Amino acid sequence: GASGSAFHLRSCRSIGGRGLIRVTLGVCAAEDRQATAAQTPRPVDIMLTTSIQIFRCDHGCGWQHPKRRAELSETAIVTDFLVSRSNLAETSWASAPLPTTLAQDQVLLRVDRFALTANNVTYAVAGDSMNYWDFFPAPTGFGRVPVWGFADVVASNHPEVSAGERLYGYFPMSSHLVITAGKVNPRGLRDVSAHRERLAVVYNQYTRVRNDPAWRTETEATQMVYRPLFTTSFLLDDFLASNAFFNARQIILTSASSKTSLGLAWLLKARRDDGLTVIGLTGAGNHAFVSSTGCYDQVFTYDQVTSLSRTPSVIVDMAGNRNTLAAVHDWLDADLKYSCQVGATHWQALRGTTTMAGPRPTPFFAPGHIEQRRSQWGAGGMEAALGQVWQPFVDAAVRWIDIQYGVGRQAVDAAWAEVVSGRNSPSVGHILSVG
Repeated sequence: GASGSAFHLRSCRSIGGRGLIRVTLGVCAAEDRQATAAQTPRPVDIMLTTSIQIFRCDHGCGWQHPKRRAELSETAIVTDFLVSRSNLAETSWASAPLPTTLAQDQVLLRVDRFALTANNVTYAVAGDSMNYWDFFPAPTGFGRVPVWGFADVVASNHPEVSAGERLYGYFPMSSHLVITAGKVNPRGLRDVSAHRERLAVVYNQYTRVRNDPAWRTETEATQMVYRPLFTTSFLLDDFLASNAFFNARQIILTSASSKTSLGLAWLLKARRDDGLTVIGLTGAGNHAFVSSTGCYDQVFTYDQVTSLSRTPSVIVDMAGNRNTLAAVHDWLDADLKYSCQVGATHWQALRGTTTMAGPRPTPFFAPGHIEQRRSQWGAGGMEAALGQVWQPFVDAAVRWIDIQYGVGRQAVDAAWAEVVSGRNSPSVGHILSVG
């Protein structure tokens, strides 16, 4: 309306064919905290030009269409996208009935949308070594790849969690997920299911969007694509700074087109007072894109390693290509002060040479650094620090990201095949739904 108030759907009915419908809208409580039951719903006539379905309020207030609430039934099914743990390019689908009852404190979530990036391939590559496969159990020999996205509460047997709530967090590539809600507070909750108790806490937490200051309806897609990756970028930047950059003068990032590398490069370039040179290493096909972002002082292709200045350096390896890493180590030798191992965007080349000059590559485990900072900075301290740089980064990142949406098995299959093969364009961010 002209007042700028937000509304949500109360009812919807056809009023005469040719796509004309009448919807009744009520004031959204998430936008207008003064709204009362006495306020009069407002009828609005809308001419449809496409087929649409409206299931929930996008402002996170908890309203949803009654038909969505009835989804917990004997005929409803959960659909899972499965990946072979021995061959990530081999996939399949599985379906099973949804539970007809929920145990105490259990919550049934419908996974609405999720992002798919090279980061999710890293989860699969490290599925056994880092226990990523354990978050969402799957049939023997297969795994459910973890992704970041949004889900709506379909049904709840927890007194403090309501049907219709919208959550942001860590999900499988599935249509639904049952969690056991614990540690519930106004900001979020934790899945305390027995099989997740020993796993990294950061992945078990779910944010209630209605109380998340970083959440915006219009930027959900950007949040799904970048927020978990930029969090890792933020932690890496903090880790390097807290170690005085290991007395390096240049920071070299492999897989420079990856979203985690872009986020870290953007943060490092903001540290102009530290006198650092930020260098990106990338494939020839991505050189133009990486240069266009403006995040790097210099960009080299992988066959230009010998163009790197022999000066005190740190390498942050997102690619996981052992041959590339060895080439940088051997070229810089004693000038390489620290080698930080983060990702595996080039997962097919993980089994390259293990012999290299310089320091031994040291894995970086983001959840461990998160817990360290939370204990040092206190409740909300890390989130506040991250929040100060998140929105400025989003404002920059929207210039170089092309969001592509897909729904259903065919779309998910195609996106996974593209990303796992490394054929995906660095400018593309996939937002998917199993449907």
